[in-house]
Amino acid sequence: MNSIGRLVRARAADEAWRRGLNIIWRQGAEIEDERGSRTKELMNLMVVIEDASSCIAPREYSWTEDRLDEYAYQLLSPENPGFEYTYGERLRSWNGEVDQIAEIVNRLKRNPRTRRATAVTWIPPVDHRREEVPCMVVCDFKIRYNMLNLTAVFRSHDFAGAYPANVYALTRLLHHVSGETGTAPGSITTLSASAHIYEHDWDWVEGLIVKMGGGQAGP
Repeated sequence: MNSIGRLVRARAADEAWRRGLNIIWRQGAEIEDERGSRTKELMNLMVVIEDASSCIAPREYSWTEDRLDEYAYQLLSPENPGFEYTYGERLRSWNGEVDQIAEIVNRLKRNPRTRRATAVTWIPPVDHRREEVPCMVVCDFKIRYNMLNLTAVFRSHDFAGAYPANVYALTRLLHHVSGETGTAPGSITTLSASAHIYEHDWDWVEGLIVKMGGGQAGP
């Protein structure tokens, strides 16, 4: 089975999540990761959310709105309350030195056509020596037709458990940058080098897919 490379294009985040889960479940390969966890994995899954004008999590998702808001705040804040890392720390205080989001805003203001409005979360001297490392490694912004579009690259992506929270927070980030640059929020695209579903989520994911399709959700 070819479990490399698929595209999902959806109007909203909840539809994108459900369709992505369906593809991973039906077409992904069963692998065991470096921690010994069994997963269904699809490599290089691209998901395009065409309208990121609002932050709405899927109704089936287990996180509360308060928890989602806290997670989104951590992505936007340079403060680290004691974790190994936070995305906000890496994006807003990279290596303790650079606010990459502020730099992106300034670059987009100077030249709305730039292809250099890119932030990274990976710090090679730090992360090559750690076990707990960022899953999202790149955020890239582009303004086209006065719409601000965000692309995020994930080296590893827990699609069942983390994707809705990731997109919820990325939507907040997109709105922050669009507000600072005077543009309208456009699309969010995620590229997941490894989009996977952990074994502990298989039962409820299968139930969700059966409910969506009305039939047996065999892989």
